[in-house]
Amino acid sequence: MSTDYTTMTSKALLTRMTSALAAFQSSTSKFSIVSSINGSTSSSPPRTLYILDSSFNPPSIAHYTLAHSALKAALKDDSIAKPIRLLLLFATLNADKAAQPASTPHRLAMMVQLAEDLAKSLNSSAHAQQLNNNISIDVALTTEPYYTNKSTAIAASTEYMSKPTHVHLIGFDTFTRMFNSKYYPSFSPPLSALSPYFDTAGHRLRVTLRPDDEFGTLEEQRAFLRRLTEGEMEQQGARSHWAQQIEFVGPNPKTGVSSTKIREAAKRGNWDIVNELCPPSVAQWVQQNKLSWEQN
Repeated sequence: MSTDYTTMTSKALLTRMTSALAAFQSSTSKFSIVSSINGSTSSSPPRTLYILDSSFNPPSIAHYTLAHSALKAALKDDSIAKPIRLLLLFATLNADKAAQPASTPHRLAMMVQLAEDLAKSLNSSAHAQQLNNNISIDVALTTEPYYTNKSTAIAASTEYMSKPTHVHLIGFDTFTRMFNSKYYPSFSPPLSALSPYFDTAGHRLRVTLRPDDEFGTLEEQRAFLRRLTEGEMEQQGARSHWAQQIEFVGPNPKTGVSSTKIREAAKRGNWDIVNELCPPSVAQWVQQNKLSWEQN
């Protein structure tokens, strides 16, 4: 059943997340839900599962915007199979960074706060009420560092018996890493590693373009998808028809918010910046718990 985290003290929530992490780490599970907002997975089984996977260090307005914009659009889109559900996912192993397990309970607690803020906004929308679709949000852990393996672990678990289609919500920077051959050295050709995700499972991606030029102009970013469509990546193992399962959406200035900037502001005690760059409940958690982070 869902837990009402809004009435839970910070200490109680942190204790709960610490226990959930310990239980997960002592198990052999590759994926486990540690909390649910607005219902359990046994109620309103989802047909489409939106997945926001991040280090949440801390959750920022960028995370909020990626999830909120995607689910708001899905509620209005008749082509999206309903019910929809959101999964906030944290990987205890990272493909690029060393794990920092000591901070994980705090990150999980802040993910719960993010979920509460998202649910409050989304479920008050006219489209959600019209569809009688009270969107549920899960917070979960996985040991898998790569997207394809994460989706496999989710599908292999007993958490989502309805076998929903997965839609990973990612920024363009993450998209380029997903299609980077260096992460798949044991596959030949390397990008054939993505075939189980696109071909076997039929999963999708929703990619938000970056609002700056770090990864090229918007036109150059869109050209990446055209190269895939036109078969220019076939030799690397990427199939042209995968482009039909990838949606590029325009940039939002808030999606470029850096969690590093938030951490630095918190260390200085600059709460105006923290309040500006974090969802309300997350900002409150950061300030009340006087969190600080080691440099990643």
